Amino acid sequence: MSRYPNVDLFEAQGDAENLEGVASSATHEVDMISSQSRGMFALTAPVGDIFRAKIEEAYQKRRREMARVIRTWRTSRAIRFLVLTAILATTTHVIVSWSAGAVQSGVVRQTTVIGGERLVSVEPLTEQNGELCLPEPVGADRQLVASLLPQQSGSAGVGASSTPSRPSEALRSEVAKRKPAGTIRDPRNAFASLVVDPARNEVIFAEENNFSVLVYDRLENTPPRAALSEPKRIIQGENTYLEFACGVYVDPPTGDVYVINNDTLNWMTVWDRNARGNVKPTRKLHTPMATFGIAADEENQELLLTVQDDHAVVTFKKNAKELEGPVRLLQGPKTRMADPHGIAVDRKTGLIYVTNWGTMNERQPGGPPRFGHALWPIGRNNNIPGSGRFEPPSITVYRKDASGDVAPLRVIQGPKTGLDWPTSIAVHPDRGEVFVANDTADTVTVYRTTDNGDVAPVRVLKGPKSMIKNPTGVALDLVNNELWVANFGSHSATVYPVDAAGDPVPKRVIRSGRPEEPAPMLGNPHTMAYDSKRDELLVSN
Repeated sequence: MSRYPNVDLFEAQGDAENLEGVASSATHEVDMISSQSRGMFALTAPVGDIFRAKIEEAYQKRRREMARVIRTWRTSRAIRFLVLTAILATTTHVIVSWSAGAVQSGVVRQTTVIGGERLVSVEPLTEQNGELCLPEPVGADRQLVASLLPQQSGSAGVGASSTPSRPSEALRSEVAKRKPAGTIRDPRNAFASLVVDPARNEVIFAEENNFSVLVYDRLENTPPRAALSEPKRIIQGENTYLEFACGVYVDPPTGDVYVINNDTLNWMTVWDRNARGNVKPTRKLHTPMATFGIAADEENQELLLTVQDDHAVVTFKKNAKELEGPVRLLQGPKTRMADPHGIAVDRKTGLIYVTNWGTMNERQPGGPPRFGHALWPIGRNNNIPGSGRFEPPSITVYRKDASGDVAPLRVIQGPKTGLDWPTSIAVHPDRGEVFVANDTADTVTVYRTTDNGDVAPVRVLKGPKSMIKNPTGVALDLVNNELWVANFGSHSATVYPVDAAGDPVPKRVIRSGRPEEPAPMLGNPHTMAYDSKRDELLVSN
């Protein structure tokens, strides 16, 4: 048994201070023996030599023993570090597994941070009902896949591709002459939005399918047997700066027409009331991407525009042109705007009403001004990852001079409201009523201007007699007390008394196609897929 019992216990206890004590004790004893030995050297030399050799042997033996103890201590420290790392890794795996299980079971949790990675959000897939298209097995059609891959260079071996040479002009010309095997296209005009000009007895349509503006007589009524009604004037062509026209406003004093483009051309165009054909606009104004609705505050000579993608309302001077910037911006999470579409001004109360489809994400403020304007909406590049969500459709109400990130005065939202893709809105200031066109519900719902919360409409227009089909525009003729609806889904505009309800027969109908010809409902198609199981094409608009 060792003279130093603490050395035997050290490896089990892992006590560094114990080790230092052992080392100090051993050194002290060696020094004591060495001191004693120096005193004994006065004895006979042979005895002294023998004793000194013994002392030296004992000293070296203790040094070797201490070196072994120190090595053992260092090794045990490395082992403890490896064990601790393994424990941490196991704990992390358990936490992540528990978090995934919590998400699948519907438990709401906070963002989990693991090391340098950041889990932003996880949403479980909803239950899938009905038939599904199963993916083809791997290698089901290798020839088809191979035909889509770049041609391989024979000399370079597998994996190396050569850039194909440019086709000859003769081949390119031949390809350009090819006719498609089939075409799906709506040749008819699709009424997206409308405005009534009672002073000149006209109604003006923003037409999205063929990139045009159409002007009809207000009293036009397409006969039942007629194919369509021809407009009085058409503005259309490459010089017009019109593409996917979705919003329209008419200036009461002059009859000038203001038109909003929604997607590919970020310009608002202004036309003289007599303009027709492929002509340049009187003036144009650069607007944010995905601008949709337009309303005017005639008292202050301002135009208010909704911006879908940026969840905002921007205000310009009515006579602004070219690259002039907004004078006011309403944007931010407090506004509760979510994919805003329609907008209307109540000239009696000084309030604005905005319809929201409900798709929403949040933006991080900051960065240089966009297009050199401090009041330009914060763009999609500032999206906060994981902030996207679907809110119920709504109507949000603000003061017409509201700016910044301010909360609405009132919000109409909830299952009782019947709102479903509320695309257009109009206010009747004298009746105190708000009219909303619900695209996917095939309805026009009417509310009081003072409504708030989850309230049912006071009236609903819907049914086969009404001919309301995918309404995307609603307008009021305050002079003649008429309600106008633009039906994107049936090539028509229908007119009703302002107090109509239920399933009313229209007073008049303007059609751009035969009633038996259904609208393909193609509007700015982006992507397409083929369902091989049902032999169908799926088109997103």
